[in-house]
Amino acid sequence: MGRDETDSGPPPGPRARLLEFVKSGGFQNAVLTLILLNAVILGLETWPPAARHIKSQLMWLDHAILAAFAVEIGLRVAAEGWRFFRGGWNLFDFSVVLVSALSITSGLAALRALRVLRLLRIISIFPRMRVVVSALINAIPGILSVGVVVLLVVYVFAVIAANLYGPMHGEYFGDIFSAMYTLFQIMTMEGWVDIAAEVRETHPNSWLFFVSFLLVGTFTMLNLFVAIVVRVVEEDSEELEEEIQKEHAATMAAIAALRADVASLRDELREHR
Repeated sequence: MGRDETDSGPPPGPRARLLEFVKSGGFQNAVLTLILLNAVILGLETWPPAARHIKSQLMWLDHAILAAFAVEIGLRVAAEGWRFFRGGWNLFDFSVVLVSALSITSGLAALRALRVLRLLRIISIFPRMRVVVSALINAIPGILSVGVVVLLVVYVFAVIAANLYGPMHGEYFGDIFSAMYTLFQIMTMEGWVDIAAEVRETHPNSWLFFVSFLLVGTFTMLNLFVAIVVRVVEEDSEELEEEIQKEHAATMAAIAALRADVASLRDELREHR
């Protein structure tokens, strides 16, 4: 049996054609080009020679790119309708463009500095970047749990350090707050050798304290943060791969169905000859 004319369905409407256009590779590449050009402009504005001689041209280009972004968002809203505002990344793009528009209409220097947020839109273009950001967001509960444990560890060691070394080294361990700040600095491995050497002059056995804190606070607890993020990234990457495979399978099935329809039409034409 050949394919009926009704099986092909009605031709796509204007919204469907517009949606296909905004999702096309050419449109996405154009948006990416504008983002990269905007990054160059923002950098040139901080370069004194360019700021002196072509400041007005840079501002004109910046406004033109913002207008292009606004048109892009408008086309996407027109293509997707209210579904546009259901997508998290769509809301992110909309918010960035809105903040950029407010930075131009407002004279506040702080808002003008937020124009650099436009560069973050590059994340929403590449799926791999979205996976990383989504993983960081999904890892927040685990990171907060580990953060509480780290805070408890730092607090315990700070109390010990304030009691042991506070009287002789008040600038580092004079009270609980300065002790926690010093231990946080040690946890980042920044200048801890100098601090440990200075304390060791009056407390020869203090190396036991510092080595214990580094083993517990740095090499164990901080690595837990990395482990949590890596685990979530792997899970999100697997989900993305599954979605890509499903889309690929659906595309191949559609191509196979199209080939079958073409073959059926050819058979019908041969029968009518």
